Amino acid sequence: MSKSKKIIEQIESLLEELKEEVGIPIGVVKESKKVVAEKNFSGLTREIFNLVTEGFFDTAKSLSEIQKKLKEEGINKPTTALMKPVLMLIRKKVLGRNKPEKGQYQYYKRSK
Repeated sequence: MSKSKKIIEQIESLLEELKEEVGIPIGVVKESKKVVAEKNFSGLTREIFNLVTEGFFDTAKSLSEIQKKLKEEGINKPTTALMKPVLMLIRKKVLGRNKPEKGQYQYYKRSK
C-alpha cells in the first residue's frame, strides 16, 4: 500500500472518531450539504441563523429573548423587524414554533 493511501486511511479513521465524540452519525453527508445551502442567508436572517448554529435555540426562546441576544451582539432591532427573518427560518424548517396556552410564541431549533 502506498504512503498516500495510508495517510488517507488514517485521516478517515480520525474523522470517524471525531464524529463519534461529537455525536454526529457516521456517514452523514446530506445534512452537512443542507446546512451549507442554508448558510446562504443574509442580513438579519443570517444573524438569527448564526444563533441557531451556536445553540441559542436549543431551548425555546421568545422574540424578546432573541432581540435581547442580538442586542448583546450589537444588533439593535425592534421585535417587529425580527418576525420576517424568523418566519423565513421557520419555512426553511430551521426553526419551529409553538404557542403555550398563555403567553407568546416560543421558537426552537428543529431536529433534523
